[in-house]
Amino acid sequence: MTSGSRNQAPAIILTFLHPDSQKDLPYRRRADCIVQGGYNSGTDVKLRIGNGGAGQSGLIEALADTFIKASVENGSAPFKVAWYKSHTTSLAIRQRVAEGPSWYAWRDYSLLVGPHFNPVRLNKTDDILTMFSSLYTAAENDSAPVRTRFLSRYDKSTTNIKESDLWIGIGQVPWATTYSTWYHQYIAYYVQALTAAILLEEYTVTDRGTYLTISEDLQSQTAIYKAGTDSSGDPLLNPAHISFAQWIRSSEGQAVITGFKKNGRQLYTGAPANKTAHFEDLCR
Repeated sequence: MTSGSRNQAPAIILTFLHPDSQKDLPYRRRADCIVQGGYNSGTDVKLRIGNGGAGQSGLIEALADTFIKASVENGSAPFKVAWYKSHTTSLAIRQRVAEGPSWYAWRDYSLLVGPHFNPVRLNKTDDILTMFSSLYTAAENDSAPVRTRFLSRYDKSTTNIKESDLWIGIGQVPWATTYSTWYHQYIAYYVQALTAAILLEEYTVTDRGTYLTISEDLQSQTAIYKAGTDSSGDPLLNPAHISFAQWIRSSEGQAVITGFKKNGRQLYTGAPANKTAHFEDLCR
């Protein structure tokens, strides 16, 4: 995960690590998923990918599978791709385990979700900052008949940075004040955090990919009060940018992204037409 300057939205990062880079990381562990593209003869891991939500949704596996097959068809020997569930991509880049440039690859969307009974009485026509102001006012009201709670992943992930920017946008930093009974710091990955918020009937910020990854039963137990759009100025838009991945920007790679679905519903949209531009230039 990463965040840029205050006028640049946090972005999802998918980093392709050097095949020998794991020895340089501040930790060593088994990959969460090994993709072979259907070729059992592949022995070498040529790519190590660090990412969170797109990995848990299955998109990384789908991209890696198609990429291996395309590479073999173009004359490459079979190889493997390893995915690591990770929030530490920016650390890897700073340590030069992974390097730029970064490119715009696809778009995901943040969601503000919460219990159906909606104790804050959020109005879906309000903008996201107005909603966060309403959340804060309701949560700070100790005399309210129904207490309002907000679940934060509090793990420096893209989602956590997005949520923090929204709180800062209304002039509040609930994680930096006296311990709050309503600001629930729950350090977990995307699916696990959203599941906890639903079962505990708390509001939270998640993303569309994660929401469509959980079961339909869990989806039915929560309400979406605000969702991101393709507008470049939308604070709930999550542009995904990547390092060393020209293939993903090709028509073949983009077809995997736009064709990836859960329960018949598309999770991600493709990169904008100007996907040959550096991500930083698109955010200016």
